[in-house]
Amino acid sequence: MRISVFILPLLTFLSAVWAENNVKNKKEENDTKTQRVKQPKIKDERSVLVLKRSNFDRALKESKFLLVNFYAPMIGNSLASLGEFEKAAEQLKNEQNQIKLGKVDVSEEKDLAKEFETPDYPNLKFFIKGDRKNALNCTGAKTASSIITWIKRRIGPSAIHLRNISQVETFIASADVVVVGFFKDLKGNDTQTFYETAKDIPNLPFGVTNSAKHFVNYGITRDTIILFRKFEEERIGYEIADGSRLEKDILTKFIKVNELHLITEYNQLAADKIFDVGIDSHFLLFADKTAKEFNDIYENVELVAADFRAQIIFVLVDTDETQNGRLREFFRIRDMDVPAVRMINTTDSVRYRMRADKVTTGDVRTFCQAYLDGKEKPQQHSEELTEDWNKNPIKVLVGTNFDDVVFDITKSVFVLFCAPWSQRCQKINSIWDQLGVKYKDSENIVIAKIDITSNEVESVIIEKYPSFTYFPAGSDRKIVHYTKAQTLEAFSKFLDKQGKSKKRGGKSNTTDNTEEEIKEEL
Repeated sequence: MRISVFILPLLTFLSAVWAENNVKNKKEENDTKTQRVKQPKIKDERSVLVLKRSNFDRALKESKFLLVNFYAPMIGNSLASLGEFEKAAEQLKNEQNQIKLGKVDVSEEKDLAKEFETPDYPNLKFFIKGDRKNALNCTGAKTASSIITWIKRRIGPSAIHLRNISQVETFIASADVVVVGFFKDLKGNDTQTFYETAKDIPNLPFGVTNSAKHFVNYGITRDTIILFRKFEEERIGYEIADGSRLEKDILTKFIKVNELHLITEYNQLAADKIFDVGIDSHFLLFADKTAKEFNDIYENVELVAADFRAQIIFVLVDTDETQNGRLREFFRIRDMDVPAVRMINTTDSVRYRMRADKVTTGDVRTFCQAYLDGKEKPQQHSEELTEDWNKNPIKVLVGTNFDDVVFDITKSVFVLFCAPWSQRCQKINSIWDQLGVKYKDSENIVIAKIDITSNEVESVIIEKYPSFTYFPAGSDRKIVHYTKAQTLEAFSKFLDKQGKSKKRGGKSNTTDNTEEEIKEEL
């Protein structure tokens, strides 16, 4: 009886504890199930994680190394970059490493774009071990291979240790441009700077050696960085003077400048390199590569480019390439202008025009030096209108007053479109001055001229200079292009005939004077 008295309360107590634990375990199990259900999913598209605000934390926690592409689908180059990004993701997936790639559509995920401060697109950020606050900016990686190289140089060695001559020779032959650092101490500060530089230039192979045999074999006595190239000068070195320290910015510029040809032909791939160099002065040669004189023009510019390397980037734009049409349009390069030379400061987008009939070594050198000295005048949409523009027999037009003068309904205006530095235009100047004097007292005819190389005109298309265009009086904004002889007698005869002719309507407001004269004879 006594035993039962003690056992009964004990069993009751144990039963209550068991029940409580059972309820607690079920609750924890249910909570776990609930968490599993609520855990955000991460969709995979072509081996790239589709990241949103809802699943971004999970992606960081589950990825030791995560490179995220913040892209804007409405921006062409941003969307196009996804192709190379996806290729990189596929290759990394096949390697079975701990690297993952993800993408964020900023048009939908505005909160993420704001959090990670991504004003330009595409914008690549690298997260290590889930660290959300200290993402690294991935710059300079445009292709799949450079993206992979950039990542691997962040989580492993950024340069290959070249241990024997055979390995060095194989490395040098592996690409058009390779960078080799010759350092006596691989743990020194300069060597560390070299490694850090390599991390930010993923498109080039970097190697390093401290072998005394390699120093002797390549004729090196001091720590030196050498670019081995398969074009032009095959070896370009940067020697570190005794007592000096290697600076990353200077080394980066040295490498990026010298990985380019003296003249870099423009295309989309080259454009990324051109704008990544860090030099804001760009010389552009617009030329037709199929033209007979092209080789001579190219050589003339190349001679000058060697002297201005590291100050100006020299670029060739093939005018026979249809994909360069937009660039020609931006610089307003017409067929009659080719070959043409322009300079642009990419920081403020100020443009300059070389004023010369031909692209000679002397003219190019003078133009470049004048630009660097601040003596070259920027190209403008219109020259300044002077107070005496209409006081002389020849009225001087500029971009701002052109339409007002030539489309005056009460007067007919005969305009010479010229380039002051052109020899062909210089030959016609005296004849045009005589024509102005002859008609200076006319109440109906105005003789004018405009420097078409310094003033932009939208209302008429000019295909060569000198060009001559007649704008008859009237409200129909008619235009007649003169193509006959360039003599005082021929000009005068044309004007007299136009003055006598009656106004005639037509489907087009632009005609050629030969058609007008045929109609008059009929």
